[in-house]
Amino acid sequence: MFLRKLTVILVPLGLLILICLLTPLLSSLGGFFGSLLLGLLLGVALSLLLPLAGATRLREPFAHLLWIPAALILLVLLYQYLAMQGVDVPVLRLLATNDSRLITVETAFSAYMIAFSVRTGKGI
Repeated sequence: MFLRKLTVILVPLGLLILICLLTPLLSSLGGFFGSLLLGLLLGVALSLLLPLAGATRLREPFAHLLWIPAALILLVLLYQYLAMQGVDVPVLRLLATNDSRLITVETAFSAYMIAFSVRTGKGI
């Protein structure tokens, strides 16, 4: 019992320290790829914290459907990368952004949904 409580306290703190140490390193990689890797790290870390929070249910009936919004977000990220490289599609000009915070959040959502889908559903 004490070991479980210690795990619940120390694992989130360890992940927080890891993210704090890796953030400057990932920021030095460049605008798009640094934000992409930071969002991936944040999303996976968040999904790994779910079992610690008490989400121990191993099978969710519709968790495997989370790959659909994750794939749409990844398509948006692909278009944003292509827009940064100079490819211009007039219909999707609204989605093009150079804001690294937005890219980080989009990647974190996508990584969280994919990791949650693999952990609780049938996977991809």
